[in-house]
Amino acid sequence: MKRLVLSYPLSITTPVYKDNPPVEIRQQFSINKGDLFNQFFINTINHNGTHIDGPWHFNPQGKKLSELPIDNFIFTRMKTLDIPKSDDELITKEDLEPFANRIAGSDLLLIRTGFGKIRDSDSVRYGNRNPGFSASAAQYLMIFESLRAIGFDFISASAAQTLDEGIAFHQIVAGTGRKDGRFLLIIEDMNLNCDLSGLNIVYAVPLFIEGIDSSFSTVFAEKR
Repeated sequence: MKRLVLSYPLSITTPVYKDNPPVEIRQQFSINKGDLFNQFFINTINHNGTHIDGPWHFNPQGKKLSELPIDNFIFTRMKTLDIPKSDDELITKEDLEPFANRIAGSDLLLIRTGFGKIRDSDSVRYGNRNPGFSASAAQYLMIFESLRAIGFDFISASAAQTLDEGIAFHQIVAGTGRKDGRFLLIIEDMNLNCDLSGLNIVYAVPLFIEGIDSSFSTVFAEKR
């Protein structure tokens, strides 16, 4: 069994979305400076780096991540869609429709656009010209009852230059206004630059912090 890490470590060089504040990491105590132990301050918003958007991020009646059962973050029926997109381009219903048979029955959809390849080399472009999803994509994805989460290789489901569409996408998949409680988790800024064939199980478990909408996650998979 092989294991793959599908998330990025959080660091001071982590790309940020638009004008979000960067990650700050400061050492408080240092063995090298004569202290008995190492200890750090970490200052960051909860949407920097690989993280999971919970329903409460855009749905005032939605649950916070720490309120969801742990089974919500374990997936066994993954499908990967390669949908090439570049700066500012949106993933639409029309992009997804040819994959209907692959989406049906899946619980986690991994969407690889190729945009993640510039994350290390051009973090400003990665955070300001990212692809995103349209409202039509959200409406289409919510049709598939088995689907519980989507993850992708760009910084946010909202294209930085097309915020209206991104906001609508987030609201729809967060289940805003629905009476059945249905929602999709969104795993943003994933590392999908690897062979994703043969995945058996994916764990996308957030850091449980009470009282917040979304949280950081180390995502890893087991494959044959």
